[in-house]
Amino acid sequence: MPELSAQRAGDPTDRNRPVKRVAVLGSSGFVGRAVVAELGNRGAEVQLVAAPRLSWPLAEALRSDSVPADLQRDVVDALAAQLDGAHIVINTAGLPNGSAPDSAQLYGGNALLPTLVARASALVDADRLVHVSSAAAQGAMDLDETSRTMPFSPYSRSKAIGERLLRREDCIDAVIYRSTWVHDVDRPNTRALIRLAQSRMSCVAGDGTAPTPQVLIGDVAAAIAHLGLVDGPVPPIVLQPHNGMTTGLLLRLLGGREPLHLPARVARYATRCLTAYGRTSLNANAHARRVDMLLFGKRQTPGWLADQGLAPELRPEAWERLRTAGTQPAPASAPNADAVARPRTGDAQSVETSGADADNRSLTK
Repeated sequence: MPELSAQRAGDPTDRNRPVKRVAVLGSSGFVGRAVVAELGNRGAEVQLVAAPRLSWPLAEALRSDSVPADLQRDVVDALAAQLDGAHIVINTAGLPNGSAPDSAQLYGGNALLPTLVARASALVDADRLVHVSSAAAQGAMDLDETSRTMPFSPYSRSKAIGERLLRREDCIDAVIYRSTWVHDVDRPNTRALIRLAQSRMSCVAGDGTAPTPQVLIGDVAAAIAHLGLVDGPVPPIVLQPHNGMTTGLLLRLLGGREPLHLPARVARYATRCLTAYGRTSLNANAHARRVDMLLFGKRQTPGWLADQGLAPELRPEAWERLRTAGTQPAPASAPNADAVARPRTGDAQSVETSGADADNRSLTK
């Protein structure tokens, strides 16, 4: 299958085709920066939008079947003023701490904001909203493109609520993109996973051939940009395609050594003990889920992007570069979006980070 970095359907390569203006919320975050760069490479005009800081009590988030029409109307109007002129809106903003406790800020950024962005996008007649969510919303389930969720932590619950409320909005064509666990050379979570892979604690269950949903940031940015720029309808929920990574291969590539292979029954007993401990709190349950995925991986159902022939290739050499880069000082962050478009006033002060980044931190933290 062709890798996502190749020319893709929907790329604005036709010189006679109007250039699409794409507004990006969360452009200062991990995923947001990569999306801005990818859009620029594809010839899109990028419009940076400052994401507001929102608070929404958990009790309200849990009992709401939909967001009241008059809630935070001033925020919607302010967002619409920034989105004016955009054909496509991509929301990568949110609060990224996968180990965060319940808070009004967590549910404001991850559960309430997507709906407000949808309403603001509709006010300016944008053609599509791409909302970046997280595979963490599906918890212990096999990953797929259904609306089913099984949150296991405050963070994953905030993402699941955000998806549910956004699906209730019919004011704009919206697609929810579920990122899996994202890696890059300068990510602290990736460095932590590399340290684990190089340690005596590096182990997998059985022969290590179970699939695991790990992905490189470039492939995530390519998938999001494609969803924004492609012509024609897209499904309401799209999952990042699997690249062929397995539990054993992940640790070999990042650790440069063979992991310890535990008998499946021994590994399962250990995870059962951790799961029992996880019942004591949502945070403990989150740690148990991470260990279970490192040992046993997680299955996912091929989805729309894979059906389009856009599943990324594995590229082992790219994963090995993550390991070898760890012997040198971390490289400087990628150039910010100023190289593509000038941010609006206040952009640098807003909390704009990617939900995918949060989910990625929760894997190894």
